[in-house]
Amino acid sequence: MIYILLFLFLLIPVIRYDLFAKKGGEKLWYWTSVILLVLVAGLRYRVGGDTLVYMAEYSMYPKLDELAFFDFETARYNPLWYIIASVARSIDDSFICFQILHALIVNISFFHFFRKYCPRYYFSAILVWFVGYWCYFSFEVLREVLCISLLLWCIDFLLEKKYLRYYIMCIVALFIHYSAAVMLFFPLLPLVFKRPNWKFQVLILGAVVLFTTVVNIPSLIVGMFSLDEQLEIVIENYFENDMKNIVGKLFEIFSYLPVLGVVWLRERNQLEDEYDFMPIVSLMVVFYGFSSYLGVAGRFLNYMAPFFVVMFVNTVYDILSEVNWRERHVTSIITLCAVTVLSFNYLRYYFKDTSDVYPGTHAYCIFVPYHSVFNPQVDNTRESYVENLRDFAIIF
Repeated sequence: MIYILLFLFLLIPVIRYDLFAKKGGEKLWYWTSVILLVLVAGLRYRVGGDTLVYMAEYSMYPKLDELAFFDFETARYNPLWYIIASVARSIDDSFICFQILHALIVNISFFHFFRKYCPRYYFSAILVWFVGYWCYFSFEVLREVLCISLLLWCIDFLLEKKYLRYYIMCIVALFIHYSAAVMLFFPLLPLVFKRPNWKFQVLILGAVVLFTTVVNIPSLIVGMFSLDEQLEIVIENYFENDMKNIVGKLFEIFSYLPVLGVVWLRERNQLEDEYDFMPIVSLMVVFYGFSSYLGVAGRFLNYMAPFFVVMFVNTVYDILSEVNWRERHVTSIITLCAVTVLSFNYLRYYFKDTSDVYPGTHAYCIFVPYHSVFNPQVDNTRESYVENLRDFAIIF
């Protein structure tokens, strides 16, 4: 399977450069990895749930010379999505051209981010991102990941407190996908999460879970905004379909443990960060709390995922290299637990039973089997799954 081959290829520089600190050839491995991931993502054929949806609509997207006459007001998506797609359509009408352009933007953005903000162990960060997020970001949330890519380029503005430039980039991102609204809150996070404090995070998680248990959120949303009757029904039905039972809530809370483990480890061992991503990573507790009630809230975690990957990788290597052996017994247990639970989270996502959408399927069916444009095959199970899944995707 192509994903296993990619994993093994990305594992080699991790062993060579991050674990054994060898020198020479880093740039070759780096750019070869970029090219491979771009080619696999860009040359895929009908792989990914959202990909199939956008493929079906692609012929209706405008080209560059048609943008002046395109009705953006009644269009389904935000304007910049159509503008980006129009660039690809003006080069070639095939959706493959758009996939290659999209893959270039996403992979170059993430690789650059990891090399800049995790300079000692960026191959490990790339591998963790590949295992946990690459398929999802490359084949599924195609609009949202463009906003995340933009965030990775403008995070310098936030760290350097150039807030005007940062907020201009936020506005640009909002013209791609409304989920980018979460970026507006990032400059305020240091006021709440001033330093690593795992007890404070547990308190926030408990408060959010209690809030979602006590308050009728659909009624609250309908009451806060003036909505027509049909939209009210859509929102209530969406919440009803996406709300989780007690087992689902516990799984989401359990999923948060790697983040809590990283915060605890950095606090206990007084580990210093060259770049302070702790406030952004700490915000994950809020959305894990809300996602225990409503699954779609977990989509906002995507914006914090790259920063968590950097902190997670740095924490593991810092523990291995800096913490005194005599103090490692508890630290080692927590580190092992964090790695184990994170691995479990990834497996749980891919192997989640989706028989309620299409009988006998799991979430990985939108990624597996992989077909390329050189072997164009239609997977009937994936096609039927995505067709049924549209009924669940009412808002997002």
